[in-house]
Amino acid sequence: MPRLAKSKPTVTVRPVGYARLDDYIHRVAFSADGTRLAACAASGQVAIWDVASFTPACQIAGHRQSVQALAWHPMRLELATGGQDGVVAVWDPSTGGALATVEVGGQGSWVEHLAWSPDGKRLAVSAGKRLRLWDWAAMEGLQLAGEVPAHKTTISALAWMPRGGGVLSACYGGAWLWKLGSDKPVRPFPYDGALLSIAVNPNGEYLASGNLDGSVHLFRTDSEQNWHMSGYPMKVTSVRFDHDGKNLFTVSGPALVAWSMKKFEGTGGRLFKGHLGWIQEIACHPSRSIVATAGEDGLLCLWEPQTTKPILSQEVNKSGGLSSVAWSPNGTWLATGTNDGVVSLYSVEGIGG
Repeated sequence: MPRLAKSKPTVTVRPVGYARLDDYIHRVAFSADGTRLAACAASGQVAIWDVASFTPACQIAGHRQSVQALAWHPMRLELATGGQDGVVAVWDPSTGGALATVEVGGQGSWVEHLAWSPDGKRLAVSAGKRLRLWDWAAMEGLQLAGEVPAHKTTISALAWMPRGGGVLSACYGGAWLWKLGSDKPVRPFPYDGALLSIAVNPNGEYLASGNLDGSVHLFRTDSEQNWHMSGYPMKVTSVRFDHDGKNLFTVSGPALVAWSMKKFEGTGGRLFKGHLGWIQEIACHPSRSIVATAGEDGLLCLWEPQTTKPILSQEVNKSGGLSSVAWSPNGTWLATGTNDGVVSLYSVEGIGG
């Protein structure tokens, strides 16, 4: 007896609202509990909204110059920002007041990367060639815990290992794993070229890098085994593992390439085509193997690794390109930032939790 095939629901994004910050949006991010959305801009502005109503949650003084980095505390409503003024600040989003402010750049170095440790007790900050680790407690503020020796070139990316395994930094020449108390890296991951982006899979078994020479390199963290995937049309600007680490998504110009991590052998990458301009940022769904891409063509696309066609492709900015994208922790909201300073919130329907 023939059976009707069960059709998949159509995925849609419904605009909820937008706000304008009047300059390039570097980052958008949801708080860990999903109740707040934050954005930072090249104007030095930092803004926070209540997600349920998409109304401003507070007024924040921001930075004197462009804000390059933004990171929510993994457990509490506290927001860290860093900018071209060499300042790192931690904000209370209920009042907009600064809980801590320190100048860490020095000699004109910008604060370009921030990353909270998984337990939220430590904040890694890179400015130029320097990586510093700060202990964090709301009552005591930021206390310098340690500084690693200066890198040869500007640090291009930071990532924490899971379960207290240390913090990774990347620049020209490879990546290095650091732990407090030692002025030497616990483990070097050498590479003959410049790393632009790094990512660690959820169990800490693999470190992936996107490279200036148009390649992706994959290191095993528990052995010397590694793989090299070349042939990208241009530099690889983003690498991300999905929520369960079964897929690695990589971006090179307008191309999205996915690698299955099941019995990984460094072959069989799948090319996804849909953008007409460079993909500016990618964000993996928190509980599904779906990745969102934001393009300079103004397209917001959603992809699954099983098919090379997007399950959603929607022009959400007709006057300028997209610069950033983020999922809410429950996967029901998407936020985007644009080149011309607009932050938008969307309700995502048809995916499920």
